[in-house]
Amino acid sequence: MKRVVRAVALTGLTTLVAGTLAAAPAGAARPEVFHTQVNVSLPGIDQCGFTVDSVVRGTDTFQIFVDRSGNVSFQDVAHVVSTLTNVENKKVVHVDSAGRDAFSDSGVLNPDGTITFTDVLTGRDVRIYTSHSSTLVKDVGYLAIVHTFDSEGNLLSEQLIEHGPHAFAGDFDVYCDAIAAAIG
Repeated sequence: MKRVVRAVALTGLTTLVAGTLAAAPAGAARPEVFHTQVNVSLPGIDQCGFTVDSVVRGTDTFQIFVDRSGNVSFQDVAHVVSTLTNVENKKVVHVDSAGRDAFSDSGVLNPDGTITFTDVLTGRDVRIYTSHSSTLVKDVGYLAIVHTFDSEGNLLSEQLIEHGPHAFAGDFDVYCDAIAAAIG
């Protein structure tokens, strides 16, 4: 869910970011900061094979950093809870995310000509829980997702570096099984 929320936030900020980067001086020291209160209702959506009404609430702070060399990096700190209500039986489950996501769109150029991109998540990436606070799935700690591409842009490798319990770690079967157990 965090990746979905981040994708929505990034889509909305793309135009603003492009304008900011064009105007930023090469030695910019202060990050650009975008703070957003999230309050979105998504009625009648499909979630893991169920039709649910989703209410997403929380806060998101997105920062853009430009170092003296002009390299750009991003940090997204958010606490967002999506409350999913099964429209058929009115059962409820919550999908919570609270943590930091740090990444760069330029990657690191390796001596062999490959490029490596690293996305680092810290905090509580995902917690799925019932209205009675019974935790069904929890991802917490450090999770780095490392992608390496050749000079043509072909994916050569993907690596996950984990510290802490990561029952989800992008496995949507685990995600959907937890939701089905709560609202199915």
